[in-house]
Amino acid sequence: MRVSLFEMLQNQPSFHLPLFKASKATLVDISHTLEDCILVNKLPSVIFTGFQESSHWRAETQRYLELAGIASQVCIFAGGNPPVPEERHIAVTLSGDDPLRQEWFLLVLTRHFSAVLCGRDRQEPVAREQDRSFDTLISFNPEAVRQVVETIMPVVESYRPDRAAELMQAVSDFPPRHPDGGYVTELCTAIVSHLERRYVQQRELANELELAHQYEQRLERIVAELGVPVIPVLESVIVLPLIGTIDTRRAQLIMESLLQGIADFQAEVAILDLTGVPVVDTTVADALMRTVKAAALLGTRVILSGISAQLAIMIVSLGLDLERVLTLSRLRDAINAALELRGLHITSIHPEDS
Repeated sequence: MRVSLFEMLQNQPSFHLPLFKASKATLVDISHTLEDCILVNKLPSVIFTGFQESSHWRAETQRYLELAGIASQVCIFAGGNPPVPEERHIAVTLSGDDPLRQEWFLLVLTRHFSAVLCGRDRQEPVAREQDRSFDTLISFNPEAVRQVVETIMPVVESYRPDRAAELMQAVSDFPPRHPDGGYVTELCTAIVSHLERRYVQQRELANELELAHQYEQRLERIVAELGVPVIPVLESVIVLPLIGTIDTRRAQLIMESLLQGIADFQAEVAILDLTGVPVVDTTVADALMRTVKAAALLGTRVILSGISAQLAIMIVSLGLDLERVLTLSRLRDAINAALELRGLHITSIHPEDS
């Protein structure tokens, strides 16, 4: 027999249940809240429960053993045999095409309240199993609970005719009824307390993320500052060794560091060394040209060094006009060129000359 508890509850004209979206983690929480009420108060009861993953009941073995020790019957619907002794429960192993395998449900019958929780998998891709999403219904309405009992019992008779009469007798001892106010209060308090714990956890996580974001920003500033050092190698000559990828933000920082370095060291020549820059794209090239022009406004000559064959090809393909910019392949050559621009040169000192 193939039935869908979710569709039955959703389509019943005699009562209207509001639909909400819930994760598998939330379904577990709500189920635990209902089950804990039975465990804490040791309420005689009948419990029907069904879920998708057999891994769920493997992780919940102790809980089901405790429930089976209190409830008159526990009927578990799953795709395999739960690790609970047969005499402590009734196992219904659903076939692969049974729609109940795509539904999460919990039906609780006690003498103080009756409740049904039912969710249908939305079949949406998720990174984590606990985030799997379900369209969900919950009700304490005796009529809704009665309809679920009448729908689920034929399924038990179909799969487990050997235990159906036993289960039917247990169910007859707990007819659906309106919930006692005390237990509704207890259940609502437990749910609200859980929501508050979730809120506190989310608030703490948000604070941690904010602190991490602030730390990351500070770290980025430090790395950026260290990533554009201004080195005075000679009087009136500074070098900016550039390493790594240059984005728009870092290009702006390069310009600011260069202009500040020119002012601090009264530089007449500035060398931008590109040896450690793997790629020059349009953004980087445009930023470099603006930096060169900005330095020129301060009367400083800029030399580009570390121009590899690959960088030269990129610069040519981008159509950059470097006629007024001195470009050299090695930093050493750039330093020699800077000396020449200032009318200086490097000579070796031999011992006999001293």
